[in-house]
Amino acid sequence: MADKKLTRDSIAAAALDLLNEQGLDQLSLRKLAARLDVKAPSLYWHVADKNALLALLAESVFVDCLARIPPGEHWHDWLRAFGRGLWRAQKDMRDAGRLILMTAQDEAVLVRMEHAVLAPLTALGLSAPQALSMQASVQAFVTGWTSFAQGPNTAYLQAHISIDTAFAQGLDALLRGFDHTIDPEN
Repeated sequence: MADKKLTRDSIAAAALDLLNEQGLDQLSLRKLAARLDVKAPSLYWHVADKNALLALLAESVFVDCLARIPPGEHWHDWLRAFGRGLWRAQKDMRDAGRLILMTAQDEAVLVRMEHAVLAPLTALGLSAPQALSMQASVQAFVTGWTSFAQGPNTAYLQAHISIDTAFAQGLDALLRGFDHTIDPEN
């Protein structure tokens, strides 16, 4: 029987703490079980292996980001809030870019994420293909900047520019560029 104090949320939160303390390469189910004060087999009721743990962690960060987006009157507002929220979450998470780029999600999770993105953006007037394309572009932009900002040349980059300012300016430019791609007939 699964340990009653374990939930997917508590596992994801403890995994995020471990990731931030020790890094992606040191994150393990054994260490996570010790952190949660349970035996490793108890975790297997919730996560089958390390990839499942990493997928849960990535999903948790994404879902939390979506939950924090305030209602807006325009799709620009939603995408800007999404981009900035994802930037904060990834920037504050050690090895975020690597986690995102190396973790495969189950199709059911991807479908849930897709619906979570489509609902607000289509309600704000975008078609489903426009919404998905724009959200994916923002997400790729954020993950690229995260990888860049957490990479081996971070100190040099920080000495020459404000990474946060450059990110925000780039996000705004990307959003303005979307205006030129929208076909009013679709």
